Amino acid sequence: MARARRVVGAMLALVLVLPGGAEAFPINAPNARTLFGGFTLGSARLRLTQEATLKEGTESVADPLDQAVTTFEEDFTFVYGATRDLTLAVTLPIVERRLRFDGPAGERRTITADGPGDLTLAGAYRVFRRDVERGTTQFSLLGGLKLPSGATDLEDSNLPRLTGTPGTRLPPSLQLGSGSVDGIVGLAGFQNIDRLSFYADVQGKLNTEGAQDFRSGDRLFYDLSADYVLLPGRNMFLILELNGVVTAHAEQDGRTVRNSGGHVLFLSPGIQYLPIPPLILEAGIQIPIYRDPNGRQLVPDWSVVVGLRYLF
Repeated sequence: MARARRVVGAMLALVLVLPGGAEAFPINAPNARTLFGGFTLGSARLRLTQEATLKEGTESVADPLDQAVTTFEEDFTFVYGATRDLTLAVTLPIVERRLRFDGPAGERRTITADGPGDLTLAGAYRVFRRDVERGTTQFSLLGGLKLPSGATDLEDSNLPRLTGTPGTRLPPSLQLGSGSVDGIVGLAGFQNIDRLSFYADVQGKLNTEGAQDFRSGDRLFYDLSADYVLLPGRNMFLILELNGVVTAHAEQDGRTVRNSGGHVLFLSPGIQYLPIPPLILEAGIQIPIYRDPNGRQLVPDWSVVVGLRYLF
C-alpha cells in the first residue's frame, strides 16, 4: 500500500510521452500506430481497481461475507521501434491484491498477495497506411505471449476463514501469476481527421493450463476509442473509450468452473497532456456500464489509471 502511494505521488509530479506530438494514444487499448524506427518508449502506469459487487448474471445479490477485492497494478513497459512498421514491447506488472471479508465472528479479515506478475511480450506490425492532407488511416496486426513469471504458490493463513476448508494456498484468481504460457492475437485500426482521431481493435487471448491444474477462460477484447485535440497547440487531448471483454468459462482439473467468465463493458473517459515534448501525462477512469458474469461472482465497480511515458 505504501509503495502504491509513493508511485501515485511520483506520477502526479511527472509526465508522459507521445511520439510526434500530433495524436494521442488510447489509454486502455492497443494502438495501430507503430513507433518510429530506432526509437524507444518507456512508460510506467498505476491502475487501481475495486471489485465489491456480487452478481449472478446481471442481477446484484447479497454477499454475507461482504467481500471486496482491491488491486494495485504498476505496469512498467519498454517499447522499441524495430522498423517504421514493427514495434516490439515488454511489460512487467507489479501487483498488490487485497481481499477483505467478514470472518465467522463478524471480524474483518484481509487476504494479501504482493509481488511481480506475469511478463508480457507484444508486437504490432503495420500492414496498411494511407496518408492524405490533415489525416491518415492505418491498420496493424497484433500478437504476443504472456509468460509465467508471477508466483503461483502464495499462501495466507486467513484463507480457511473464507473458504471453510483447511488449505491456505490461494486460489488461482488471487495468485499473482497463472503458471501458463498464453497467446495473444488481434487487429487494430486508426483513423485521424485533423483534430479528431478514432481507434478500434479486437484481440483474442488463448490460455493454456497452468498452476493448480487450472486453465483460465479464453478472452476476447474489443475496444472503440476517440480523442479530440482540445488546445490549439495540440498538447491536450480528451479521450473517450468503450472497452469490452468476453471471457469463457475456466476449467479446473478438466471440468468447467461454473462461476467463471462472463461479459463486462466499460465506458472510459480520460485525458492526456503534453506540457513539453517529448513528455506527456495521462489519467483515466473506467466505469462499467454492462456486467454479466457466468454464475455468481464479484464484478468490477470502477478502475482508475494514471501514467507516464518517455520517448528516448
